[in-house]
Amino acid sequence: MTPISIRPSEFAEGGAVPVDLNLLWKECRFAKFDYTKKDGTVVATTTAARITLKDDDGTEYVQHYSAADPERFVPSADGKTLVAVGSAQALSKSSNFYVLLNALVNAGFPENKLDADISVLDGLYAHHIGIPEPKRSGLVREAPADGTTVREKVLSVPDRILKLPWENKGKAGAKAAPAKKAAAEPEATDATDDAMALVAELSTKADGAPVKRQQVATAAIRAKKQAVAAFVFKPEFKAALEANGYALDGEEITLAE
Repeated sequence: MTPISIRPSEFAEGGAVPVDLNLLWKECRFAKFDYTKKDGTVVATTTAARITLKDDDGTEYVQHYSAADPERFVPSADGKTLVAVGSAQALSKSSNFYVLLNALVNAGFPENKLDADISVLDGLYAHHIGIPEPKRSGLVREAPADGTTVREKVLSVPDRILKLPWENKGKAGAKAAPAKKAAAEPEATDATDDAMALVAELSTKADGAPVKRQQVATAAIRAKKQAVAAFVFKPEFKAALEANGYALDGEEITLAE
């Protein structure tokens, strides 16, 4: 059985979340993961990327990023690769794992270093932000008992790489070199202007249909405007929209009436 590539360009169409932190990717493996209700009832099972992260204070987090239907792809015995079941050949772009890896490549990770073995990411050190997970049919979040709207799940993804896995490797006992100071983030006014420009561009392409906040964040990440991607999920973004003739209803952006 042939291991499946985890390069984002080869995907097919179709607890506390650690954000605003520098995180070490301590261990990356594939595993089965159950989506459960509060009472423990399993809603769905997925093949996921299990990423163990550690922040600068030593706190560890385990994040699961859905990667595939377990009837199409399963983890290898050591969890380092995915193995196709039947005729399946490519992973789907609609998965959280794609969102993670696409953000990783946009942050500067060389895609040619990604093949099939996810353990190549062990030892990565990056700054993470939070973005909403993509909407997918068939996965319904359990509504709160008080009748309020289901809260959107946030994914922790890298927006800036501080150290690649192979840097300083092989020096036993050597302390990792401190990360280089990141370039200064754009001023708030610059982030606002860039965000509004992206909203205008996406609205024009949507031809009257609502634009999702996540679409704006994704466009910002692709343009390597990480400060703008973070700004989109701040309260100031709604105020900026209203000042520019837009309305934000939940996650949908429309022209104000």
